[in-house]
Amino acid sequence: MKKLIIILAAIAMVGAFTATAAMADAELYGSARFRTYYTSNDPGHPAGVETDKDLEWQMGKLSRFGVNFKNGAITGKFEMDARAGGTVEDTSGASSLGNLRIRQLWGQYDFGTFKLMIGQNFPLYDAPVSNIAYFSGGLQPLGGMGYLVARTSQIRLTIGDLRIAFLTPDDTAGGLGTYTEINTTFPRTEIRYDLKIENFALNFDGGFETYEIEDPNTRNTENINSWVLGFRGKANFGPGYAGLGLTYRQNGTNYGAWTVSSKESAVLEAGSTNNIKDATAWGIVAALGWKVNDMFTVEGNYAKLHSEQDTALDNEDDNTAWALLAQIHVAPGVLIQPEFIYNDREDVVTNGTSTDEGNETIFGVWWLINFK
Repeated sequence: MKKLIIILAAIAMVGAFTATAAMADAELYGSARFRTYYTSNDPGHPAGVETDKDLEWQMGKLSRFGVNFKNGAITGKFEMDARAGGTVEDTSGASSLGNLRIRQLWGQYDFGTFKLMIGQNFPLYDAPVSNIAYFSGGLQPLGGMGYLVARTSQIRLTIGDLRIAFLTPDDTAGGLGTYTEINTTFPRTEIRYDLKIENFALNFDGGFETYEIEDPNTRNTENINSWVLGFRGKANFGPGYAGLGLTYRQNGTNYGAWTVSSKESAVLEAGSTNNIKDATAWGIVAALGWKVNDMFTVEGNYAKLHSEQDTALDNEDDNTAWALLAQIHVAPGVLIQPEFIYNDREDVVTNGTSTDEGNETIFGVWWLINFK
């Protein structure tokens, strides 16, 4: 009798697990991506530095494999992507070493009136406009919203169209001068509101972060405060579409924003040991596209970024870019995307001295095959 009870209990447990698995919805997916680009980099006119020309021929850094999960009020995602190295800062493709990195890993529970998410996911200050694939995020680093490492640990609340996230503090910009010790107390906080009106989609986002820097010898402390504001608008009109992204921020590099500017971080005023000067920046990314047919789409892009530090002597940086792409859908899940990018790095002004930073021209093809 005792053995029969044990057997029946085992059968009941197996049945319960089987029923749970049957009720859950898990979908595997993947995306293989490849980069074939040629880059001509003109550094401007510094002495002894020549134009650099390079061919990139490797697996795309956004190649990925993952699973979407749903079971009643619980949803989740696990996703890994390809990286060549073992550090999170490594953004090159993985064709040489074949390493994998956790890209997303999060779970969310729907309480009805709100949703609670924990794990690693995209920050809210991330709103691509352009479909350019070379930078793995449109033209965001050249003028838009986003992060170089575009996923981070967070606790997020969703209430209707409003989202609030508390993220890992970013202190990678480090200290200033003798203030080498970094003290973090509060999480980075972001908020975003999404609005849809017929053929228009609007997104408003903002974020704030503060951390303390300390001189380990004198024990003096100072605070570095960073904040970001962003807006994205998208519109569809027949076969055409348009997108616009705008951003304004203070100490964007300290915040962790993705930027090509060297003047987006807080600095010490020249000759001072504790007079911190903030940096401000504004950026724009615009896209205009036309779907010729189900197979062929063309898109033009523009990006502009201006940044400056509030120092007595001028310290500022500008960047302007133009880009063109064509999307060729040769089969379901198969995309071939030729791209051309011209990036004018313009001049950088350091302590009142202006230097031409040159330009770069990029052209090539981005290849993609999705599977699931």
